[in-house]
Amino acid sequence: MFIVARLFAGGGSWGYLAVTPYYSAELAPPGLRGLMVGMNGVNIALGYALASYMGLAFYYVNDPQTQWRAPLGIALIWPVMMVLVCLVIPESPRFLLMKGRIDEARDVVFKLHASKNDPDQEFARGEFYQMSKQAELDRTMEPGWLEMIRRPSYRKRTIMAMGFAFIGQSTGVLVLNNYGPTIYAALGYDTLYQLIFQCGWITVGIFGNLVGALIMDWTGRKPLLVMGVAGCCVSLILEAAMVSSYAEEGTNKAGLRMGVAAAYLFLLVYSVGIDVAGVVFYSELFPNHLRAKGLALSIAVIALTDLVYLQVAATAFANIGWKFYLVFIILSGLGAFFAYFYLPETKNIPLEEMAKLFGDEVAVYAEDLHVDHRTHELIVDEHGHTGVHKVATEASNPRPSTGRDVEKHEISHGATAEHVDSEQSEKE
Repeated sequence: MFIVARLFAGGGSWGYLAVTPYYSAELAPPGLRGLMVGMNGVNIALGYALASYMGLAFYYVNDPQTQWRAPLGIALIWPVMMVLVCLVIPESPRFLLMKGRIDEARDVVFKLHASKNDPDQEFARGEFYQMSKQAELDRTMEPGWLEMIRRPSYRKRTIMAMGFAFIGQSTGVLVLNNYGPTIYAALGYDTLYQLIFQCGWITVGIFGNLVGALIMDWTGRKPLLVMGVAGCCVSLILEAAMVSSYAEEGTNKAGLRMGVAAAYLFLLVYSVGIDVAGVVFYSELFPNHLRAKGLALSIAVIALTDLVYLQVAATAFANIGWKFYLVFIILSGLGAFFAYFYLPETKNIPLEEMAKLFGDEVAVYAEDLHVDHRTHELIVDEHGHTGVHKVATEASNPRPSTGRDVEKHEISHGATAEHVDSEQSEKE
C-alpha cells in the first residue's frame, strides 16, 4: 500500500512540476517572466527544505511510528492548499486563445496586466493583440508529437530542452540530495550531524533559487545556465578530491569541512543557475501548440535521468566510492560547452517571438505595436518598414471610423481585424 501511495505521490508531483512553469510563463509579462517562473524553483526548494526540517525534527521523537507517519501526514497540507488555490486562479489566456475563447482570454490579460497609470492600456492591448494573432497562426499548425521531430526548427528546440534537462541532472544533484547523509557519513559525521548538514544544504537551495529568480531578467538565462553547469563541475571536483583524500582516515578535520563546504557550494551554483534558470528556459522555447508537449518531454528526461542515477548510486558508492563523482564531473564539464555554444538567449523576448530564434514565422512583433494617443487606436507597424502601418481593431466593440483615415469594416464583438490607412493604400 505504501508503494502504491508513493506511485500516486510521485506521479502527481512530477505532473505538477511540468504544469506550473508552463502556466506561470503564459501569465507573466516578458520583462518579469524570469522572476515569476523562477519562483517555481524557489518554492520547490522550499518544499525540499520543509521535508528535511521535518526529518530532523522527528529524529528526536521516540515513537518509531510517529517518526515516519507524522511527516507524511503533514505533507497532506500542501496538496489540499493547491486544490483550493486552483479554484480561484485564472486560466492561461494563451490556452483560451488556442481554444477560440477570445473574450475570456482578453479578460484575463486585462485583469493581470492593465495599469492604472495608463488610460490607453498600451501594454495590455498590445500584448493581447500579439497573443491573439500568434494564436490564429499556431492553430493552423500540426500539434502532434512527431512534428517535434520532423520539423527542423521544432527538432532543434526539442534537442535544446531535452539536452539541457539531461545535463542539469547529470551534475548528480539528486544523488547528492538523496545520499547526502551517506556522503556526510563517509566524511566521518554521525547521524545527527548528517541531518543537520542536510537541512543546511537544502536551505542553501532556497536562497540560491531566489537570487537566480531576482537577477535572471537582468543577466539573462544563458549566463546563469553556463555558470551553473560549470560551477557544479568545479564543486564536484573539490568534493571528489576531499572524499578521496580524507574520508577514509577521517582525521583531517579541515579536509572534512572542505568536503561539506564543496557540497554546499555545489547546491548554491546549481540553484542560481541550473535549477531556476532551467525551468524558465524549458517553458519559453516552444510555440503555443507544442509548449505543453515540449515541457512534458523536458520534465520526463529529468525524471528518467534521476531514476537511473539514483538506482545505481548505492551500488556505485559501495563498489567504486568517490570515483562515481567522475561520471558527473565529465558530463557537467561537457555540458558547460553545450550550454555555451548551443543554447540561445531568451531574456525579455515575448513567447510569441521565440519563433524568430529558430527561423519560424512571427505573426506580430511587440516592437511594432503602439497606441496613437491622439486617436487612442492601437497601431501595428509593418515589420521592417517605416511609415507603413495598420490600425488594429481589437477584441472589443469596434471604435467607429471617421474621415478618410481608415477603411470601414463590420466587426463583430470578439473578432480581431485590421484597417489599412490611406498612406499604406497609396503605397500598395
